[in-house]
Parts: sequence; C-alpha cells; structure tokens
Amino acid sequence: MFVILFEIPGYFFHYLTIRRLFRIKRFWPAHAVLLFISSLIVSMVIFIGDWYNLPLTFFLYLAGIQYACTDSPYKKLSLSLMLSSTVFAWNIFLDSILELYRSFLEMALLRVLFSVFLYFLIRFVGPDKETELGKSLWRLMSFLTLAPMGIVLSIVLIADEEWTFSLRHLFLYSVLLLLTILSFIGLLLTIAVFSKQKKLEQQNLYAEMNQAYYDAMKRQHFEIRRLKHDLSNHLHTLSLLPAQKKDNYIAHLLESPGFIQRTDYCADMTVNAVLSVKETAMRENDISLTYKLDLPEELPFKKSDICVLFANPLDNAIESCLALPKEKRFIELTARYRKGILALSIKNPTESAPPISKKKNKASKSLPSTTKSDKKYHGYGLRSMDTIVTHYKGSMEINADNGIFELFLYLPEP
Repeated sequence: MFVILFEIPGYFFHYLTIRRLFRIKRFWPAHAVLLFISSLIVSMVIFIGDWYNLPLTFFLYLAGIQYACTDSPYKKLSLSLMLSSTVFAWNIFLDSILELYRSFLEMALLRVLFSVFLYFLIRFVGPDKETELGKSLWRLMSFLTLAPMGIVLSIVLIADEEWTFSLRHLFLYSVLLLLTILSFIGLLLTIAVFSKQKKLEQQNLYAEMNQAYYDAMKRQHFEIRRLKHDLSNHLHTLSLLPAQKKDNYIAHLLESPGFIQRTDYCADMTVNAVLSVKETAMRENDISLTYKLDLPEELPFKKSDICVLFANPLDNAIESCLALPKEKRFIELTARYRKGILALSIKNPTESAPPISKKKNKASKSLPSTTKSDKKYHGYGLRSMDTIVTHYKGSMEINADNGIFELFLYLPEP
C-alpha cells in the first residue's frame, strides 16, 4: 500500500500528459476515467510471459481514451497506441529486468520519474491537443506504431518462460525494450514536426490572403483618393456635356472600383474581408456574384478556419468559371448561422463534373480531385476544409448535377 501511495505523482503526471495530447469531454466522468487508466497503466506490473495483465490493461487504456476524449478516432487510436506502448515497454523493463536488482520503492520511484519525463518531453517538444493531421497521416502513424508495438507484445506473450536464467536473453530483451521506447518517442516527435509544418503552411496561406486583402483595400483607397482629386474635373466635364451623354458618363463613373467595392456583406468582419477580396477577383473576370448571408457579428469558430472555409471554395468556383464563356459565369453564396449551426452553400457552373476522389469519411462523402496538371502542388484546398469540418464534427457534401457544382457544409458550435 505504501508503494502504491508513493506512485500517485506518477498517475497525476500521466493524466497531465493525456490532457496535453487530447481534448477531453467537459464532464467529470471523463476525467475520472482518465485518472483511472492513468493509475492502471503506470502501476501495472507486467512480467515477460504474463498473458493476463498486458492485454487487459491495453484494452482498458485504449477504450478509456476513446470514451473520454473528443478528438478524431484515428488521432485517439494513434496517440494512445504510442503512449501506452511506451509506458508498457518501460514497465516490462522495470518489472522483468531491473526488479532483479532494485527494491520496490526504487521501482516505484522509477515509474514516477518516467511519467514526469514523458510529460515534460511532450510539453516542450511533442505534439499538443490542437494537433490535427488528417485521417491519412493518422493512419500512417498508426501503421508505423505496429512494429515497436509488436516487439512489446512479442516479448511479453511469446517469450520463453525460462528466459530469466539466460544472460543472453536478459541483454537481448533490455536492448529491444529500450529501442522500442526510443522508437515511440521518435514517433511522437515526428507528429510534432508534421503539426508544426502544417501550421506553417496554414500561416503562409493566411498571410497570402491577408496580403491579397491588403492589396485590394489599397487599390480601393487609391481609387477613392483619385476620385476625390478628380471630382471637380468630373463635375466640370458634366456641366459641359450635352444631356444625351451625361447618363453614359455618370454610369461609367459609377463603375469605378472606388464606388462599387463593398466591405459590409454581413456582420462578421472575417467573412467581409474574404468576400471583399474574392469579389474583386470575380469582377475582374466578369463573374457575377449573388449572396445571401445571415451571420452574427462574430462566428464562434477560429478566424483562420472561417477564412479557409469561405476562401477555398470561392477560389475553386472562380477557377471553374474561368473555363466557361463570360455569359455563363456566376457564383451563388448562401451562409446562415442559426441555433448554434453554421450552414454554407456555394454553387457555380462547371464545364464538366470534376473527378471524384475515392477517399470517403464522415465529414464528406467524397472529395473531387484537382483538375490542375501539377497535382503534386494542388488539390489541398478541399482537404484542408475536410480537416476543419472533421475537427468541429460537422459534415461536408459535394454534388455536381446538370452542369452545376455545389459544395454544402455545416458546422455545429464547438
């Protein structure tokens, strides 16, 4: 009992590690489950050749993470496999090898120190709970976990019962377990690198959008200044023109970007910024825009996510319209936020239905493949949207019927 009490700090640090890696449900049973599986995995004694403790603890740990956390199932599976197998490898090393030379209190101290080590490792250089790589990368990480996890299971479940009497086996298992721990730590660091790379790509995308918005606003202000400067000349010209030419002159004057550029499409400023830039591009390419927006002053989602969800499909719609004659170019945008749900629909004509990707998931029934020739560098817009929709547990649908392409999505309030 004294040893168990001595290990309590280890339970707490493992629980904190889980909190750094996963988003936890907002009610106390979820935290109670996580504290229970933390105490179970840290204190569980696992001997080589023991068929009982490891499988049961492994199952309870994975089930507890799936129940108590709100991340995507693939993320929960990948990270829980890595974290649990790392702790299992350390416990096997302690209970089956170092126990021959250490007291119970020393063993308990080593369990606590390893929990502290994992927590600070993940805190300073590992992934965090905001990390979301997408289903394909989480699948890859789960696959890469199979090899070191297989080593752990093989050592425990297939090992010779008489291994303790062989120094050769003692050395071999020690090396394999330590290499397994290093492998899992390497995988966790790899996820952190992927996450940082994805964040950098998103930051570059947002920087480009901000630059485009700034350029559009600069052009608008330049037009306004020029109009103010030339206003007296325009009035003087109008006074000298014959009546039949004045209307044409006024109509031409009103078509100037300084007069027609809008920035108040709805109450949300982020959406306004995106639409201001995109409508400028549409106008320059003779694409008509019709919109119906019913949005509050500030949507309850990350501003960067809102930018992606509105800008990416509009970019795709503009590109699709450019392949059509000018008289057929149009985009219809509808967005509404009611009862905690954002619904967004974008329609545009298409020359031919884009090829549909075979990838399917809960967030979107299917993702169309890019029509650009350099596929290596394109086709990520819808995938980034799919990741955002999945994160908010929403849904995205894509349809192409009778020459009209429609993207529809909804997001529940987080």
